[in-house]
This record gives sequence, C-alpha cells and structure tokens, in this order.
Amino acid sequence: MRILAIDIGAGTQDIMVYDDNNARDRENRFDSAYKLVLPSPTRIFARQVRTSRVDLVISGETMGGGPFTRAIIEHLKNYRVYMTERAARTLRDDLERVKEYGVEIIAEAEIEELNEKARRIVISDVNPHLLTVLASFGVETDFDAIAIAVQDHGVAPAGVTDRENRFRLIEEKVKDGGGIEAFAYLDGAVPATLSRMSSVLRSVKRWHEGAVLLMDTGSAAVLGSLEDERVKEKKKVVCINAGNAHTIAISMNESEIAGIFEHHTRLLDKQKLDYYIKKLSAGMLTFEEVFDDGGHGAFSRGENQPEIISVTGPRRGEMKGVGIFATPAGDMMMTGPVGLIKAVQKKWT
Repeated sequence: MRILAIDIGAGTQDIMVYDDNNARDRENRFDSAYKLVLPSPTRIFARQVRTSRVDLVISGETMGGGPFTRAIIEHLKNYRVYMTERAARTLRDDLERVKEYGVEIIAEAEIEELNEKARRIVISDVNPHLLTVLASFGVETDFDAIAIAVQDHGVAPAGVTDRENRFRLIEEKVKDGGGIEAFAYLDGAVPATLSRMSSVLRSVKRWHEGAVLLMDTGSAAVLGSLEDERVKEKKKVVCINAGNAHTIAISMNESEIAGIFEHHTRLLDKQKLDYYIKKLSAGMLTFEEVFDDGGHGAFSRGENQPEIISVTGPRRGEMKGVGIFATPAGDMMMTGPVGLIKAVQKKWT
C-alpha cells in the first residue's frame, strides 16, 4: 500500500511517503519512508497577507487560522479585506463575528470584479503542487490513500461554546470504548459540522481518486506515539501531544482508550501537566476541573496507571521530565504522519 500522510499544524506541515512494497526491512517500514517538513499553510498565507500593501480578495477553502487570522486582523487596520463565505470560516465559523473584524463577505460571483482593485489570494490547507515536487525527485505519486491531519473544533450549535463543542466531539468517540482510530474518518464519513475537514476532503477529491482519510492532529500524534519502540512494548500507557495551541493526553489500556483530556498549551506548565496526568491515571480527572481551568475537558473510564508516559509535539521541551520523548520512525516530527498511516491501515482492513 502506498500512502501520502500530511500532518498540518500551526507551525509546520509534516509529510511522509509510505510504501510497504519498497521497504527493504519489513519490520522498519517507516524508517525507509521519504519525509518532508515544510512551513504550515497558515504561515505561508499569513506571509502573503503581511507582504501585501493593497486591499485583498480572499477565496478558496476553510483552513487553519492562527497566524493567518492574526495577519488578516492586522491588515484590516489599513486596507479592505473581502472574503467568500467558505474562506471566511477560516477566521471564525460564526460569520457575524468575522464581519465584526471588518471583513466584507462576498459571493463567489463577485470575485472577478474585485480582482481589478484588490489582490487575490486563494487559500487551502492542501497544495496539490506537492505532488509535482515529489515527482520532480522521482517519487511515484499514484497513492492508494492520502491521509491528512488537521485540528477542527467543529461548528458549535447555538448556545454552545467552541470549547464545549470540541470536547463533546472528543467524548462521543471514547465514551463507548474503542481505540484512537475512532478519531479518523475515511472518505465520506466526515461529519458536515467539521467544516475544516470537509474542506480538506473536498479539495483533495478534486485531484485524487483513491481513498482519503481525515483525522485530528492530536489523536494522530498519540496514535503515532504508540509506534515508539519503548511505548509499543507496554500495555498501559499515557501518550501526550504538546501542540502549539492544544495539549491532548490519552490514557490507553492496550488498544482501548481509558481516559482523555485536552487543554490549551499556553495555560499549562510541567507541574500542572504532571498533576493532570496523575489524576487522569487515577480515574479522578473531571470535565469540570479542566474546563473551568480554561481547557476543553476530560473524560475517564476509570483508573489506568501507566507503565510508561510519552510526550511528543512542538512544545514537548516545556514538559521535559513528565515522560519520555516519543520518536516513532526515529523522528519526532513524523509522529503525526506515522499515526495517520496506522489509522489508514486499521480502517482499511
């Protein structure tokens, strides 16, 4: 099976080309995979905004905000910004809030007219020119599956905050038992309320006829962490992904999720994370405790004391000492892609 895995974060997009037919060592197929680490789409498009000294008309797909959102808000201080509805949801799913920033929402039919007086930027989480780059180095680009990880809060119902809604989505996946692959959606299984994942699926289906798998970045990283040789040999583990925005920790009893919590990384330090991990392992961490602290929430199925704790993610250095640093395929940056590939393999069978 040939798989292109892309883990799209706030800082980088981490890419792995996996082919189990070409691996010389069948036990170390990830080690022989081709790997790329490139700037994230949100940083690429943020730079385009910051270097523009004119009005902007922005179309395309819903993608990750972060640096791009901040660049748009700064640009609005001196220039006009027009965005189609789909592109505008990159800033907020609530378009009324987007309008409050000063963005002017336009129809697709208005783009051509505005092109005459504003610079056009077409945004998307996925750039199909990646295939051209790979092909230029002699890499075969006919993939059986393309797997992509993005972070998606989902469109919150009226009266529900983004934080509450995100953890509702998480809890739905774990409350009845099961493994991390439950966080992955294969092809048409992506819920319409996950606007960012839906946009990625729509984009990829324009140029790829094979299977497409979508997964949240945090759960993909945790699934990848389980491939670290030190973690793989244990039955009871806690895997932590310290991302730029969110930190997620999942307690595993063999292949079943025993507990989970997610918080904002900026509100955590080593001591607080260690405290939460101990309560999660004891089965005593509650949704209210994490939510009231500014996080998303927690869910526990009971006590599950880990034999090992692993930490991965771009801000793992701030949590040094909580656990080992997971390096599946010998590279921390490939934790997400490895998790994506494992998800494809689990969903495919």
